[in-house]
Amino acid sequence: MAKSLQDKVVIVTGAGRGIRREIALVCAAEGAKVVVNDPGGAPDGAGTDAAPAEEVVEEIRKAGGTAVPNFETVAEAILASRIVKQAVDAFGRLDGVVKNAGILLQKQAARLRGTARQQHERGTLQQR
Repeated sequence: MAKSLQDKVVIVTGAGRGIRREIALVCAAEGAKVVVNDPGGAPDGAGTDAAPAEEVVEEIRKAGGTAVPNFETVAEAILASRIVKQAVDAFGRLDGVVKNAGILLQKQAARLRGTARQQHERGTLQQR
C-alpha cells in the first residue's frame, strides 16, 4: 500500500516538541522528506537550542525516513524564506508546509512581553 506522502517534501514549523513533533514524525512515516524547523526557544521565546529539531531528525532517520533540521524563526519573512530555500536545496522542491510555529492559546499570548510577543504577532496573527 502506498504511503500518502510518498516522495513529497514537507516543512513542519515548530516541530521540535509536542504535537508539532508528532506531525513531523507522521509526515515522515507517510513517506515525506521532512524539514524539521524549530529554533528551540523557551516557552517565553527566549534563546535558541538546536537539540529539539536535531532529536526529531535523528528519530526520523532511525525509523528509515529522510529529514533535515532547520533552526530559523518564522517571525520574519526573510528568515522564514531560508526554510523554503533549505527544502529546495536539500530535496529539489517543496510540496507542503505545516505552519505550527508561534501558535499559542489566547491566554498564553496575553502573557507574552517584548520579543516573544512581537514574534507571536508577526509569525501568527499577521499570517491569518
